[in-house]
Amino acid sequence: MIAAWLLERISIDEATTRQIGATLGRWLQPGDIVAVQGPLGAGKTRFIQGIAEGLGVTEPVQSPSFILVQAYPLPGGRRFYHVDLYRLENPEAVWALGLWDLFDEMAIIAMEWPERAAGLIPEPYLRVTLIPLGDTVRQIRMEAIGSFPLERLKTLQALLGSE
Repeated sequence: MIAAWLLERISIDEATTRQIGATLGRWLQPGDIVAVQGPLGAGKTRFIQGIAEGLGVTEPVQSPSFILVQAYPLPGGRRFYHVDLYRLENPEAVWALGLWDLFDEMAIIAMEWPERAAGLIPEPYLRVTLIPLGDTVRQIRMEAIGSFPLERLKTLQALLGSE
């Protein structure tokens, strides 16, 4: 097990951001949670569209800002949930949403605006921060929060290193 792990990549455009997300999506396993943060317009939804593509989601993925949670079927009867907490004010509102049922389902979850659920996301999870460096250039930071098996993290690093 490893307690601290960080990987950074630079994305030069939306297509690259989506491609990095797709690589991450191919790595994810049931029960994994990806918390995607960054300012408005940083590319969070584009990154999550890439995750969905990597998981094999075939339908269009849009930000669920008004419905908060969108479910997508995956091969093998699994599910991918795209959660957008932007409209929620505090962790109590997140609790009322019933997000915990999704965690119990062992689905793959990608969450925008995870800071709205501060302290409530079960570990381990992957925190992805998108930092705008220019009009289309983004720094993408991936941090393991909690203890992921080291071999899984090494595999992700190798996958992203081959980009």
